[in-house]
Amino acid sequence: MLVSLHTRIEPLRLSIFLAMGLLGACGDDGATSAGTDNQTSTGATQSPTTDGTGTPTGTTETTGAPTTGMTGTSDTGTDTTTSPTTSTTTGETTAVSATTLDTTTLDTTTVDTTTSTTGDTDTGPDPECTVLMQAFTDPPVPSGWVKCGDKLPHRVEAEVCLVPAPPSSCDLMNQPCQTNDDCTEFPFGSCEKFTVGFEACGCSYGCETDADCEPGNVCRCAGDVLGPATRCVPSECTSDADCGDQVCQFSQSQGYDCPIEVVNGACTTPNDLCDTDPPCGDTPCAYNTDIDQWECSLVACGRPFMVDDHAVTALAAERDDWRAVASVPTAPAAVRAALAAHWTQIALAEHASVASFARHVLQLLAVGAPPEFVLDTQRALADEVEHARLCFALASSYGGAGVGPGPLAQAHEPGATDLESVVAAVIREACVGETLSALEAREAAERAEDPGLRRILARIADDEQRHAELGWRFVCWAREQLSDDARARTDAVFAAAVADAAASAGDMSRETGTPELRAHGVVDAPLRASVWLRGLQGLVQPAAAALRAAA
Repeated sequence: MLVSLHTRIEPLRLSIFLAMGLLGACGDDGATSAGTDNQTSTGATQSPTTDGTGTPTGTTETTGAPTTGMTGTSDTGTDTTTSPTTSTTTGETTAVSATTLDTTTLDTTTVDTTTSTTGDTDTGPDPECTVLMQAFTDPPVPSGWVKCGDKLPHRVEAEVCLVPAPPSSCDLMNQPCQTNDDCTEFPFGSCEKFTVGFEACGCSYGCETDADCEPGNVCRCAGDVLGPATRCVPSECTSDADCGDQVCQFSQSQGYDCPIEVVNGACTTPNDLCDTDPPCGDTPCAYNTDIDQWECSLVACGRPFMVDDHAVTALAAERDDWRAVASVPTAPAAVRAALAAHWTQIALAEHASVASFARHVLQLLAVGAPPEFVLDTQRALADEVEHARLCFALASSYGGAGVGPGPLAQAHEPGATDLESVVAAVIREACVGETLSALEAREAAERAEDPGLRRILARIADDEQRHAELGWRFVCWAREQLSDDARARTDAVFAAAVADAAASAGDMSRETGTPELRAHGVVDAPLRASVWLRGLQGLVQPAAAALRAAA
């Protein structure tokens, strides 16, 4: 299932850079030399201007994100960042325009984006079409896909992929996999090297035909434009034959470089706003399932308490003393049980976060951290107590009975006390885990329809963002205390944590969603997959690259 996000990445990314004090080290726009999405677009895109009543009056060039100005949120979770109306900044970015993609890097070349994205802009003869061939075959074999000019590829017919599991491309040590023999969870496993701001390896599982894929997916062979590995990709159509006088078009994302909502296929429509990437600037052209047309894409609460590499929580218990006083919106009887179960799970995770921050205070003292880290961690602990109380209030109201946490038996378990091990834990739990949780909480707030619920979720999102920034600040400080070898090992921790999160997002994207609950602030599995992959690309990746550049 493909889900588009409501939350903008840029303000959160800028806030993390500012928190680490690395904005100046990352180029004039705060991003380019660190390998991030550029804070200002590499070119201008067309957007409508309005008069005082909100009526469109024309178009003006705008940028994708600010280079200056204050970043923040309103009490409803709405982004209040102000941005300038023009930009001349150019440079290297990590946003993928697949027409210029090098499959070994996320860097792209600057493109002119002043062309309108509306409709088909072709005025000359039809572009020349090229049959795309499968990779790893000799002689070449058609893949079933065709690319016409610079337009996105479309699938003419299904073909058998002759190399469902390409040879391993991993040449790195200490990775989740080293060879294809390590990838056995599903058929056609291969160990691939990929880049998300740094290099890592992970298992990818291929296919021979559409029958090897879940419903709603098709088998896309490896090949030029199509990607370095054969894989199942979501699609609303199986070939041009499903689309009448239109074509079965596919975005050009090749996996980890773009969030899940732009790894898709669907029939083109007469109302499409794009059929190629370059006019979209730093975001790919993708199919929006909410409005059924192709357009330029715009693209878990709390820190987990880890014991023996597993997140643990208390069991739910019947009690009323963990409920905050909160105005809870009404909900249809048909969804109240599901909402009660969801908020109970979130509340227990927030409760476990209290233990995580309590343990981290002791870790900070053990490694001689500056006092501001201790104070901010204590404040984060207090935030998590209130988050748990708010979520238990939601669960209790939806469920019709008081619910709270039982004993957290593992709370006495000690954590790491040497600096390198503490840094590794903070990378996994805060720099990756809590950064994604903050974005997830923001997405929940953006989607909540009830104003009171939106305010609760926006408050949680603001706090979680500060907690994530605290983790990045600590790692930035701690890396200065570590040796070169130890810093290199922390880079490997980043790589492994991102690979694990990306793999989990891939699994979640294949789960059945509950879109009827999203208006109640629920981030279901497919939506969480979109949040995680966009967060890895737009937040974790550039911040990790900035840390390496500053070392």
